[in-house]
Parts: sequence; C-alpha cells; structure tokens
Amino acid sequence: MAGSRKERTNARLERVAEGGHVAPPPPLPKKSKRKRTWPIAVAVVLVWLVIFGAVFFSRFLSSLPDVTSLMSKGSSQDITLLDDQGRLIARRGLKQGAMVELASLPSYVPDAFIAIEDRRFRDHWGLDPVGLVRAAYQNMQAGHVVQGGSTLTQQLAKNLFLDPSRTFERKMQEAMLALYLEQRYSKDQILALYLNRVYFGAGAFGIEAAAERFFGKHARELTLPEAAMLAGSVKAPGKYNPLDNTDASEERAGYVLRAMQEAGFIDSATRGIAQMTRPHVVRGSGHAGGGYFTDWVVAQIQGYIGDNDEPIVVETTFDLDLETEAERAVADGMRIDSDKLDAGQAALVAMTPDGAVRAMVGGRSYAQSPFNRATEAMRQPGSAFKPFVYLTAFERGRKPSDTMNDAPINIHGWKPDDYEGKYEGEITLTRAFAKSSNSVAAQLTAELGPAAVAHTARRLGIVSHLDLNDSLALGTSSVTPLELTSAYVPFANGGQSAVPFGIVRIRTQSGKVLWSRKSSGSELLIAPAPEEAMTALMTETVSTGTGKAARLDDRPSAGKTGTSQDFRDAWFVGFTADLVCGVWIGNDDNTPMKHATGGGLPARIFKSFMRAAEAGLPSRPLTGAAQSGPSPPTDDRDSFSTFLDGLFGKGGT
Repeated sequence: MAGSRKERTNARLERVAEGGHVAPPPPLPKKSKRKRTWPIAVAVVLVWLVIFGAVFFSRFLSSLPDVTSLMSKGSSQDITLLDDQGRLIARRGLKQGAMVELASLPSYVPDAFIAIEDRRFRDHWGLDPVGLVRAAYQNMQAGHVVQGGSTLTQQLAKNLFLDPSRTFERKMQEAMLALYLEQRYSKDQILALYLNRVYFGAGAFGIEAAAERFFGKHARELTLPEAAMLAGSVKAPGKYNPLDNTDASEERAGYVLRAMQEAGFIDSATRGIAQMTRPHVVRGSGHAGGGYFTDWVVAQIQGYIGDNDEPIVVETTFDLDLETEAERAVADGMRIDSDKLDAGQAALVAMTPDGAVRAMVGGRSYAQSPFNRATEAMRQPGSAFKPFVYLTAFERGRKPSDTMNDAPINIHGWKPDDYEGKYEGEITLTRAFAKSSNSVAAQLTAELGPAAVAHTARRLGIVSHLDLNDSLALGTSSVTPLELTSAYVPFANGGQSAVPFGIVRIRTQSGKVLWSRKSSGSELLIAPAPEEAMTALMTETVSTGTGKAARLDDRPSAGKTGTSQDFRDAWFVGFTADLVCGVWIGNDDNTPMKHATGGGLPARIFKSFMRAAEAGLPSRPLTGAAQSGPSPPTDDRDSFSTFLDGLFGKGGT
C-alpha cells in the first residue's frame, strides 16, 4: 500500500524541485448543484402556494356570513306571495319564535336525524372523509347517485346561508362554514340549530313548526314513529312530508327506524312497535288555488336570502287566472275520464318560453294531497322523450326525409313493439316521429349511442339520472313533469337555454329588496336548422299524428305524446308561441291504467287549458322558420319531408 498522504506530498514537492513533471492531484468530488438548490426551490414553491392559498381562501372568507348570534333567536317565516299582477297568492305565517332546546326533546328525536342523515355526526369535525368515501363507493356500485356525503353540519351551513347553486365556490363556502360552525358551537348546539332551521315541506321550517303543521302538537310531544317520519322527510320535503302520500312517508319512516336500530339507538322490539303504530296526520281545510306553486316557491326562499326576521313579500311569475284555468282543465278532464281510464292523478305545468312558471297543478286536490307531482313525482316519459333522440340524429347529419324501416327489430335481445303492433315498413323520419314509431326511435338510438342521446337531453334541461341502455329511446328513465316541460322550452324559443323559475323578487314589507332575479343571458343550445326541423316535426304530430287531440284551431301548436310501458304514465308536452305546457296522468302507486295514452286525456287537457289561456291573444307563428309559411298538406308525407329537408340542404343520405 502506498505511503501516507504526507509522504506522497513531500515526494511530489521533491520532483517539482528537480524539474520533473508531476500530475496534479485528482480533484475533490464537487457537491451536486441540484442537492444544494432543491431545498430552496421547494421552499419558494411552498411560499407561493401559501400566498396563493391565502388569497384564494380570503375570497371565500370575506363572503362568509356572521354566525355569532345563531343561538339567540329563531327565524320568522312570515311570507306573502304575489302573482305577476301583484295579487295575493298565499300568506304563510309559520313563525318559529323561541328556539327549541335539544334537552326538551325526547332523545329519539335527534337520534332519528343522526341515524338517517349523518351517523358519524358525533365523531367528525364538520367534514367526514369516511362518509365521502362510503358514499362514493355506494354511488359507483349503483352507477348513479344514491347516497350523499354531506354531514349535518354541512347541511346546516347550506340551509342557513347559501344559495342552491351547485358551483365549486358554493361547495367551498359550505365546507368552510361547516368547519367554522364546528369550532364555534358544540355538537348539541349544531344539532339544535339544524332541527330548528331545516325545511320539512308544506311551508314548515324547523321541528316545532313541523310538529304543529303535521301532527298538531309540540315537538317535545312527538312519538318515535312521528320523529321517524319527520327525519325521513328532510331528504325530499316535497315528496316525503307526512301530508303527502301517506304510504311513501311511512315507508321512508320505516327506513329511518331500521337505521336507528343499526346505529344502536333502539332495539328490535322498539322498532317493531313503532312500525306497527300509524301516526295521525292533521289535515287542514286546504288552500286556495296555487298551493302547489306556493310550496315549491317557499322551499327555495331561504336559499336565496338566508335567515330573516322580517316579514317578506315574494313577487312571482305566477298568474292566478292561468292557474284557475289549469285547475279547471285538470278537474274537468279527470272527472270525465279518470274512472274509465283508471287514472288517479294528474299534473300540469305551464311556463313562458323564457322559463317563467305561470301555472302549476301538482295533483287533483291540494287539500287531499299536497304532494307536488309536478315537481317531485319521478315518472317514465315514454315517447315524450323521443324529441331528444331525433334532435341528436339531425345534429349528426340525418334529415327528416331519410327513410327507415318501421318493422320488428331485435337489439341485443330487446324487441320493442310499436303501439298495437302497427308497423308501416319504409317511412320517413317525419312520419316515424308523428306516428311515434318505437322501432325507428330504437334504431336511431342504437345508431347514435345512448350516451349521445342522454347528452342531448341533459343539454336541454333533463337533470334526473338517465340509464344508458337501448331502451332510453322509449323514455324508460324517470323524470319529473317540471323538468321534462322545461326541456321542451328550447324547441319553443328558437333553441335558447332557459331554466324554470318562479321568483322574480324578494323584499321586506317596508320595501327593502333582499334578492332580485338577474338574467344571466341565454345560451344557444340548438342550431337553427335542427331546431326548425324539430318544431316542424312536432307540428306534424299535432296535425296528423298521435297528438291530434291537442291541436288548437286558431293558432299554430306543436308537441309530443308519451305513453310508458303497460300504460302506467301518459303525457302530452307541447307549446305555442306564448306558452309551453306539460300534462301527465297516472297513479301514485304506479299501477297500470286502462289503455290511457298521451294522445288521449293528456292531449285534451292540454287543449282545454291552452285554449282558455290564449283566449284574446293574437295568433303568432312558432319560432321555427318552417312555421312561417302555410301548413304542408297532411296527406303528402314525402312533400312535407322534402320541405323540411330544405332546412338542411338538398339531397338524400
């Protein structure tokens, strides 16, 4: 082994002194520049992240409401609703007054809400990652949203302060408010706030108002079955509150009781006794016209103005005269034909081409059943869904004059039938739409793909879950009458977007404006050529097709019929230049009717209402340019299809 370092150095010096060449010593290894600089880079990035994060979150913090006085008093819900001419629709005077203390309630009352809404309420800190993961897994397994991950604290934040929009900003505010509420208040205080502020339906805010409204007693006197009913109603107040369908409310209460047992709040014997006890629901003498619309609007108010102590006046889009005509049309039609058709219920929604709701009938009698079928009932639209299929086809190159074979088909083992098995062979798309051919609609959906059709429906306003299967063409995914009617609005207004709305302005009785609707501007959803073609096809439906009973004698009208499987639902949705109107009939328990079709009673109700609603108004052409000229001959389908083809250019496929 070589000598020591000192000896080697001395030897080199001696050789240098003698004039010899000595190689320089090998350089010492340099420290990596990357190793020296990466901690600095990371620190810089972290500093900027903190700066941007602080700026980002300060934007939300600056808009958060004051929560310091939430426990001091309850909110007032003294609400006066006015129609578009300033006439009184209704006055809801449910005042909460003093807050109901949690300690004054039987323990099973708050336990019921915890069990069904947020079982880990006592364990989380406002947000529940475990609940979010569980909900995501359940939704993934089901293929659609069946469970939410919001905590009771998040729901309280949303109910108290935030508007009903589903934006990222709103969700961030909700999360931050939930964290702040958890820091500010105890779990019992948060639960008490929730019970005193949540909406239960039928105009009742808070557990005390709900107990009085539905059971005629104080909240401290609630029984276990009654508490389960109320806890079950907050998921969908318009559908599950005890004044609605009693069977649905009790079924939901049973689900709550099962959840309470699983959470360990009650034992099996207690649950069994509670499920065998039928609560007595107090029913008032009913309301004047507009009860369904009133409930729909009242449920939205707190989302717009938050907590409020002053009596308020809500100016709406409603028209009491049109509502009277709507209720009359439904009542007369059901009185004449309901027994013959074995149809128990009906709903009607009418709105202007910008989405302003003018009339709303949620059932045959608000006094007997305040369940709003117009906004809450999930029903299969049947062939009333086909406009979304045809619009998708036209947007992808199909033409009204294209022919397809209206004949028996087999799509992956599915064999849809035409109504009464009446096939016509080779027909144009115009004729297929007017006669509501199931075969052609199914073939088009197979050609386009269910996802493309569903995308079109969502673009126009369908918000409910749509199953992406072959039968989507025939309207097998459930929707509400309100959303289906609003999805037809772009066909009536030249292809523009429109969201249904009922509130124009909210002010105090002293005149202070608390909220006012601002137009966000419309968006073009349908290009002119396919929009005009769809308007023309729907005009042909009421001229020569399945919707002839809906045709108005003094003005252009258009629409589409719909009948679901086994005659469980029958629809007509149509429009003039002034109004878009949807009519549904069926049974609450989903039992079949006796050959009730959309071209029958629903079309006649539509005509009866629209004839009265449009009386005295000038006749105006529909938005589609195809309607500006004379109507094509009803016995010349090829000429009519050629006429429509001009909208897309000459030539066939």
